[in-house]
Amino acid sequence: MLRKIFVLSFILLMGSLAGCQRNPYDTVMVTGIVRVDGEPMEKVIVSFQPANSNGIGAVGMTDVHGNFVLTTNNAPFGSGAIPNTYHVTFAKSVPSEEYRAETPEEYRQKFGDLEIPLVFIVPKKYGNIKTSGIDPVTVEKRRKNFFEFDLATK
Repeated sequence: MLRKIFVLSFILLMGSLAGCQRNPYDTVMVTGIVRVDGEPMEKVIVSFQPANSNGIGAVGMTDVHGNFVLTTNNAPFGSGAIPNTYHVTFAKSVPSEEYRAETPEEYRQKFGDLEIPLVFIVPKKYGNIKTSGIDPVTVEKRRKNFFEFDLATK
């Protein structure tokens, strides 16, 4: 009986340790807001890519209030970003009306392997560091890393 309790305790301990995510990087919290034409926009993908091509990027998605929290690859959700200078890009698109489907299976049945034509809710130029017009930002230790981005559709 004692052996069964020990084995069960060991299994529970290992399971809880396996469920813990560790942050393999020295990241800092990074938050912000994205507005499009002055209004907060939800479901915008915000991507921070190292400006010097060294390092690891971070990504987040805006909520209904336009707020985002960054997460670095292979780190726990909301881990932030590694202190560095970053190019920032933004993306939000939906399939054009005539190509919408409820599920991927329905899409494949209707359209096969046809590439989905997209309507860019956030203009496509913001998805490219060369055309975005957004200056690089610097994430620093010991600083409130909150960034506001005002994008325009015109």
